[in-house]
Amino acid sequence: MEPNYSHSILNVTATILKHYHAETPYQTLPVLEEALKDKKHIVLVLLDGMGVNIIHKHLFKDAFLLTHLKDVITSVFPPTTVAATTTVLSGLPPIASGYLGWVHYFPKEDAHIALFPNQDFYDPSKNFEFSFREKYLKYPSLYEMIKRGSPEVSLNELFPAFREDGYQTFKDQVDKVIDITRRKDQSFTYVYWTEPDLTEHHFGIDAYETKKVIQDLDQEVERMAFFVARGTTIVVIADHGLIDVEEVRIFENQELMEMMRRKPSMEARATNFFVKHHDLKRFKEKFEETYGRHFMLLSKQEILDKKLFGEGKKHKMIDQFLGDYIAIATSNQMMSMSSDIKFLAHHAGLTKDEMEVPLIIFSK
Repeated sequence: MEPNYSHSILNVTATILKHYHAETPYQTLPVLEEALKDKKHIVLVLLDGMGVNIIHKHLFKDAFLLTHLKDVITSVFPPTTVAATTTVLSGLPPIASGYLGWVHYFPKEDAHIALFPNQDFYDPSKNFEFSFREKYLKYPSLYEMIKRGSPEVSLNELFPAFREDGYQTFKDQVDKVIDITRRKDQSFTYVYWTEPDLTEHHFGIDAYETKKVIQDLDQEVERMAFFVARGTTIVVIADHGLIDVEEVRIFENQELMEMMRRKPSMEARATNFFVKHHDLKRFKEKFEETYGRHFMLLSKQEILDKKLFGEGKKHKMIDQFLGDYIAIATSNQMMSMSSDIKFLAHHAGLTKDEMEVPLIIFSK
């Protein structure tokens, strides 16, 4: 399943920007436009990894999140946190933001950088005294754009404790949202929480642990809805869904590894390969012979022609980030790029369960 960039998380941000009189070239979502009208407080909650498949699997039909599910929209490609949350916070698809996945190869530094922790994925001991995101991938944020269009709006960003002044629990974030909506100022609040993604990665999508996390999140969002002030709209989305996976040990395939110019990058289910030029044809033949049942191998030009990363002005780093081929998962397999962590569920492929995310709206 491919992303629909006229009916996706990109369009959630476009709708919010339009509401605050900020410019956006992308389409809005009528159902969300209507819900935002004349509201004093808008709260956008992004629950990492909460795909439509997960809420239907683990919640009763009368659960808060399901009874307020207004639409099913898509993520972006690849459906993964770095690309998708950046789309939400920039109002740009990956082709324009340059954020394509967890690991980007930067030729000047000859480094495979995990963007969010700002460290070399294959050699974390390397030290960098600058932020790769600030140096190469800076963008005008959602907050900056809202402030330009509606300077009177109070802006709030609530993140987990991995950020300075972050929150230890989702419950703490909910308490803060309730407090914000009871103030006199008109407000926009963005809430990001790492669950259920973390639990799904470690236990799989069917596990009791995952069910418990989903049900707890549902109860907390319902509590938020009950206690926020009148004139508030709460919008709940996800960045992507997950599916249970099996690992492919790509580094153990010596024949393919010998054809590569450098190590793989991007994502485990959307894996970027830089191939030696004289081996391009042989690499494609061998890869499809070995993994073709589980991965779609596209050339750099094919993936750009298909506009999987969306439409817009192409970021200046795209051509450097993309290798010769990208292997996109179409079944339950993932390329293991690290031996450190075992994943039972993952994302970034082109299955329906990874791509479909909820648009949940509650207005008071």
